Amino acid sequence: MIMDATTQEAIYESLETLSNADQYYRWLHSRVKSFIRGKVLEIGSGIGNFAQWGKTSATEYHLSDADPRLVQRLSTDFGNAFQWNLYEPFPGKDVYDTVVILNVIEHLEDDMRAIQAIYERLVPGGNVIIMVPAMQFLYGSMDRAFGHFRRYTKKTLCELVQRARFTVRKKEYVNVIGMLGWFVYGRILNRENLPQQLCSRFNLVLPLLYLEGPIASLVGLSLILIAQK
Repeated sequence: MIMDATTQEAIYESLETLSNADQYYRWLHSRVKSFIRGKVLEIGSGIGNFAQWGKTSATEYHLSDADPRLVQRLSTDFGNAFQWNLYEPFPGKDVYDTVVILNVIEHLEDDMRAIQAIYERLVPGGNVIIMVPAMQFLYGSMDRAFGHFRRYTKKTLCELVQRARFTVRKKEYVNVIGMLGWFVYGRILNRENLPQQLCSRFNLVLPLLYLEGPIASLVGLSLILIAQK
């Protein structure tokens, strides 16, 4: 899992930009917190945008990232952070009640290998919470700039985790309103980064995410899947 410098810088910039949408991560935590329990490992933690909320549902919260620069920041801000590339042996013997992996596996050419590595880190009955970009028709310049190999549907992600012996517990599309912005900036304007003003204003329209209802059963900018070992 090696990224070129340009892609990595684009990811750094997007993480900082997304930190302006802090209430989005609070909302995201509200969607998955009932599945977070016990000792938790978050993979690909970035700068901790989700961890600030996720840790409140755990008895013990470990953070990891493949990028040493990000691990250093995580260690400073949260503690209990370490470097791990999913394609390499796990640095220790810990197993977890919950694994959280948000917007990571789309960056991996061999996503099956990553899911299998996660399976090995869970206790029997443990949950994995996965979030990925959804809807292949949205794939555009920003996906390419961020190093995305693909976007997913419920069908393709379910097939992936089931081949790794997981049982799917829940799957749902989320963030219908974000689809328009991603399509405009990534497919029409061919931008390669997230507009900071757009993310800052996202907090203002956040209440609409609670009203997505039937539309989100069919489409969404992202897909959340919870599976059990």
